[in-house]
Amino acid sequence: MSRGFLDLPEITSENFEHSLSSDQSFAEFFNHFLLLPVFAVAVRYDGSSAGFELLDHTADRLSRRIRAALFEIRSRAVSDPSWIPAEPLRDNSFSVTRLDREQTVQWLKRDRLPYFLQSDCYFEFRLAKCLSQLSGASSSPALRCDDECRLLSARRFGSSSEETDSSFISPNTDRSEPDDCSTAHGRSRSSFLEFKRSLVGGPGENILHLWMDIERLKTLSAKTKSRYLGWMKGQYVVSSSAAALSEQLLSRLGLNSTTCWREERLRDVQPRLSEILLLYWGQRFCLILSDQWQICERVLSSSVCADTDPQPVCTCSDMRVELDGTEIQTLLEVLHTESRSGFFFTHFCQNSGQQLWENAVYFCSELLQYHQLFCQNRFDPYRAQRMAQLLYASYLSSGAQMSVGLSEEDRRAVLLRLSPPFEDLFDRAEEHALRVLLEPWTLLSEKLRDAPHTVAQWQEVRYAEAELFQTLQTLYTHTQSRQQQEHRTAAAPAEGSRAPGLWAKVPREFRGVRLDSLLRNRMELQHFLSFLEENSASLELQCWLDVEQLKKSDGALLEERNTSIKDKYLSSNFLFGPSSPATEEQQKRLLQMCGGWQRLQRECVSLSVLTELQSLLHSRLETRWLPLFLSSSQFITRQQQKVTDVESEPQPVIRQRRRRHVWRVSGGLMSSSQESVALRRALLNPVTRLQFQKFLSVRDDLLENDLLFWLEVQRYKDLCHSRCDDVTLQRKVSIIISCFISCSVPPALQIHVPPDAAQRVMSQQRALGPYVFRETQACVFEELLKHWPDFVALRSAVGEDELQRVLERETRSSRPTEEQDDSSSQQQQEEEDEAHVAADEEQNCGTDGTRADTYKISWSYTKHMAALEHENMPSSSSSSSSMTDRSSRRTAEQKNQNKH
Repeated sequence: MSRGFLDLPEITSENFEHSLSSDQSFAEFFNHFLLLPVFAVAVRYDGSSAGFELLDHTADRLSRRIRAALFEIRSRAVSDPSWIPAEPLRDNSFSVTRLDREQTVQWLKRDRLPYFLQSDCYFEFRLAKCLSQLSGASSSPALRCDDECRLLSARRFGSSSEETDSSFISPNTDRSEPDDCSTAHGRSRSSFLEFKRSLVGGPGENILHLWMDIERLKTLSAKTKSRYLGWMKGQYVVSSSAAALSEQLLSRLGLNSTTCWREERLRDVQPRLSEILLLYWGQRFCLILSDQWQICERVLSSSVCADTDPQPVCTCSDMRVELDGTEIQTLLEVLHTESRSGFFFTHFCQNSGQQLWENAVYFCSELLQYHQLFCQNRFDPYRAQRMAQLLYASYLSSGAQMSVGLSEEDRRAVLLRLSPPFEDLFDRAEEHALRVLLEPWTLLSEKLRDAPHTVAQWQEVRYAEAELFQTLQTLYTHTQSRQQQEHRTAAAPAEGSRAPGLWAKVPREFRGVRLDSLLRNRMELQHFLSFLEENSASLELQCWLDVEQLKKSDGALLEERNTSIKDKYLSSNFLFGPSSPATEEQQKRLLQMCGGWQRLQRECVSLSVLTELQSLLHSRLETRWLPLFLSSSQFITRQQQKVTDVESEPQPVIRQRRRRHVWRVSGGLMSSSQESVALRRALLNPVTRLQFQKFLSVRDDLLENDLLFWLEVQRYKDLCHSRCDDVTLQRKVSIIISCFISCSVPPALQIHVPPDAAQRVMSQQRALGPYVFRETQACVFEELLKHWPDFVALRSAVGEDELQRVLERETRSSRPTEEQDDSSSQQQQEEEDEAHVAADEEQNCGTDGTRADTYKISWSYTKHMAALEHENMPSSSSSSSSMTDRSSRRTAEQKNQNKH
């Protein structure tokens, strides 16, 4: 590197083994590379033994079991003295498969090292090493606090950060003082990840991305370099891109013209980027942790805040494929980590001789870039349109040079929706490409599983969490001794404790269950409610739940629910009747808190009274009904069946069910693809959508609105592909906003989106663009996605036939009176029928005929929209006219009644 700065480290086949044993940082980065999902068998280097071993996660699982058992015995032994573990953990030993060092080194040099040297892991390692060596290469006066102050002050008068960065880099490299930052923060991969996080949201992040892209460009084949260069120009030159560099920096680097974006020019520019990245941003990262920087930051906090414009988190899903199985899930992870693996899977497809495989992997790679356009803060419709056309022409059209073999029907479906393009435009094509790639991935994974067997192996016994395991054994012994002592003394329970006779019948493994935990388990809560209904005690739980709902209400809804609870529960039919769950003394106390019987009849019930009532019911449910429920044969059978099902499933399936992780992709968050696709398909299925809608309606007042909003935006996007005029589109936008985002009935915001996102929609509602609701629709989808797994679990547990009855019971328990329930059900059915007709009529407004399904939306928006459209359309029959009039009247009535 120029200006006397240390050169980036180089790893070769010759120094590989020495670097692995002598450089901890290199070992960490290389281990991360070896553990990527593309390598079916995980091999890791163990620094303590200077050898290699196969990683099967046995040690991690055993460690988690020990820690979980230790936490359980410490917490439950205090809350429930009678509890002891059913099956104490008695063994902490496990076996490790060790590999011959010399043979493994040769194998890694041949089959892994070439790809590591082309991977992001290697590129980041080189930067991390330079960051750790700043103590001997950077200039002490270059970025001291006074320079920082002048730097930040310059930014406050409007100078670009990148321009200022360059002017403050000093060529002087004399430095005798040690840099504590380098020794404390530069020797590990985790430290470099902290450095990357410190760049997020600022111009340094874009400089890092450009540096990495130049490194990737060097490794690509001539066939793909030109397309990658075109993508880079769009990323860093186009001003609407989130990664765009300032004009001043582009001019200084000689990259302000698109014709300058050639590989040779970028190679020449890279050392300059390294200087900015390390000598400015690297030093700044160290100074942030020093006292000098903290003082400087306090003085100039206003200019720092002005300089760092945080990037919002995008929640749109990238890989939307309705495919099942762990192989597909792993393939998705492989494709999203290809740059970290040195494009290992891509090279396999290229070398296979199968052109279709090679085209499919290229298509998926570029499709990821397309999806990321929709995750950026500054969305550019022109770039999305241009890239969608390029993807279609390159991979999907009938004469495409890199065709992925998409069917004519699916190809035409993409073509008809090519303008304007949305994030789900290529869903069918992506699903097809993944099915194509499943074959090479299966072949590669089988080949990789056999590779380590060519190396000599042996087993070695180790012990997990030795100290914690010893503590656990001591607690086991102490708990058992204490319980035996309690049985001998047979001491009477203290006053107010749980009923010992009832709890004695509960199996030991369930004695730690509490009502609060049961209330969070929706599936078991349904069974508990059925149990209470069979014993004529369901009102006790329903009262508790209704009070809980009241606490979340405000305004007119709060008063309405208060009155309903008073009439239904604080009467002679429940609390003050012969079958009351409260004793006479408790009834007198509650009545006294209400101010007497006459005052109770006239006024609303105070929150303190309702809280006291909840406490009474909570104690009653937990001391009487909960132990009876836990000791029932039905509950015990269900728990045993759950254990059997989990133990009988293969471990990868268990991991997949538990997987709710998100992958960090440059530009935003990507949710688990299969759950996202399942939810998207379900929302477009009338039967499943109605079931999910009922499920949401009792969880939160706005969740049902989230679902309806998502559907209405989908319909708006469909209209953008049709021949509807601008007036119709503008009317639809205005009504969606008035119903969900700026409602006349409080609260104005009727869906789960941040207020600033709602405000952005309000500010651009006249733009008539197809992407008006891009951000808000993604937000509500993520909110719906949180509840989707619980719905799937409930549906799997009770079955399709029983699901409807369970949802109806939930709906009834959340409504004030049965009379309102009956009338609402009848009204809902009528509205659904009318909405179905209205949706069909709206679809005839110049639609292209490619969308066969319509939405039966049981909400005033659809009927309102239909009425407005009928004003501009000639009535074809008297029945249609009467339908419109009736729909408009009901819309007005619903608004007056504050119902949505």
